[in-house]
Amino acid sequence: MTVVQVPVAAPTRMGAAEAEAVREAINRVVSSDWWILGDEVARFEAAFAQYVGAAAAVGVANGTDALTLAMLGLGLERGDSILVPANDGGYAALAALRVGLIPQPMDVDAATGLVGIAQVKSAWKACQARALVITHLHGRVTPLDDIDRWRKNHGLLLIEDCAQAHGLRVEGRHVGGVGEAATFSFYPTKNLGAVGDGGAVTFAHDLTAAERVRRLRQYGWGAPYEIEIEHGFNSRLDALQAAVLGARLPFLDARNERRQQIGSRLREAASASGLRSYAAEGVFHHFVVLSEQRNELREFLSAHGVSTAIHYPAAVGDMPGLGSLPSTPVASAHSRMTLSLPCFPEMTQAEVDHVESALRAWGAAHD
Repeated sequence: MTVVQVPVAAPTRMGAAEAEAVREAINRVVSSDWWILGDEVARFEAAFAQYVGAAAAVGVANGTDALTLAMLGLGLERGDSILVPANDGGYAALAALRVGLIPQPMDVDAATGLVGIAQVKSAWKACQARALVITHLHGRVTPLDDIDRWRKNHGLLLIEDCAQAHGLRVEGRHVGGVGEAATFSFYPTKNLGAVGDGGAVTFAHDLTAAERVRRLRQYGWGAPYEIEIEHGFNSRLDALQAAVLGARLPFLDARNERRQQIGSRLREAASASGLRSYAAEGVFHHFVVLSEQRNELREFLSAHGVSTAIHYPAAVGDMPGLGSLPSTPVASAHSRMTLSLPCFPEMTQAEVDHVESALRAWGAAHD
């Protein structure tokens, strides 16, 4: 008998009202004369800045470009060192290398899988970096109070990578407002996803840096076709993606609530099955369990109709394409244990029940 798999993500699934809003947005853009930047992008930038509580948002082509442009917009220069998470899939390190910065990986706390103040201090001693990137990974908040005090005392700039944290709030405040800049990805499987690629850089206060990024995303132009500032490139948000994102933004909080409901169910099932999970309070971009028997667990779940993914299979120091970076033993160990299970808002109740049952079956088989 063929086993029907529960997908690990299904970005094409939407509620009826959201789907209709997206169709209307697409039709509006296709019928217009402006498909790159323009009023659609400006409207989304204003709406998204208001949603996250920022002074400005700048739409760009994707999340990695957002990181790169944030680094450039804040004035980091070739040869500067920057602290990056070791377990974020390599995106911050890659963005740094693109503009001649020197990434220094930060290891993670063994209990939480997140960067903490101890890991920041340890990495900084090796390179005296000018800036650091903190990622709110898997939709969980990385506590920033201690890190923020320390980095200000040592003159480091802070970029918050919120690519997996749309709608994540701490005491009513959206993440991304502690650092000088924050970055977002709108890849289709994100909590707020486009129908292609897209990204944004937000600034809590610095309108000068925001304007610099606006120019850098379009070749470094001042007037059209006149390159006035260095290091510009082509990273513009399409009007189509901006319109879709603007249409979907009003639905984000309700979709995150559904993620939280599903995540709570899965967390209980994982715990009952003897599996450790990363999931705590948050917006459940991923539901991640850790197991030293990951490959066996993945095969077991697949056989029981549950698709999975690995976020992420290697720490940055273990990726040869990033050059010779220092090792981070805790992040490397976690990368061999993490497994992401389905946790998206359009899962049917039957699918949630099915994933929960598969987890409990694993626990029963390994009791």
